[in-house]
Amino acid sequence: MKKIALTVLMGMIGMHVQAQEKNISDENDTVARKTIVRPDKCPTMYITTSTGINNNTALIGFSFDVPVSKYVSVEAGPGAGTWNTKLYAGVKYYTKPCHRGFAIGVGLAYCTGLNHDQHSLETIYGNNESILYNKNPQTNVLFMVYKYWDIGKKYNRFYVESGWSTPINGGDKITQLSGDPLSEDAISRLGSSIQQGPILAVGISFGIY
Repeated sequence: MKKIALTVLMGMIGMHVQAQEKNISDENDTVARKTIVRPDKCPTMYITTSTGINNNTALIGFSFDVPVSKYVSVEAGPGAGTWNTKLYAGVKYYTKPCHRGFAIGVGLAYCTGLNHDQHSLETIYGNNESILYNKNPQTNVLFMVYKYWDIGKKYNRFYVESGWSTPINGGDKITQLSGDPLSEDAISRLGSSIQQGPILAVGISFGIY
């Protein structure tokens, strides 16, 4: 009799445990199937902060990205980098509505330059000396590809960007004000800081309604 009672008791405990495990599993499935509900309307504007190599708004900056149609937006903003203040304006075309997914863009960037900068640089005589010079203003055309991901329950976005930045203005990139003439290597090194060449950047956009 005791063996029968014990068997029945163990069976009831086992059924109770199985029922609890099923309830937990059902709850986990419900949570997993739950989708993020986003606002019905897309943002009227995004405020973006970004950084990177040859970034649109230099080493650190921000921009205003304003949708003008379902798949197109215009963007503009300032930043600060190695060639002083950088001003950017461009347009982007997206592959998904509400300005998501992949996007391609083209824009212009203007670097204001810097007067009376001074560094120890190599001269044509092979020695280093303190040279005073101006970084002349530069204008670049930018060709870009973006990939956007949603962040949170609203239409905030994280993105990565790649592309190419090409100077379009002529003339000397720097004007030397003192010291012996700079070596070709020193001039090349200074020119490389204009923020030209490959673009690789990351940023976050905050949707504004």
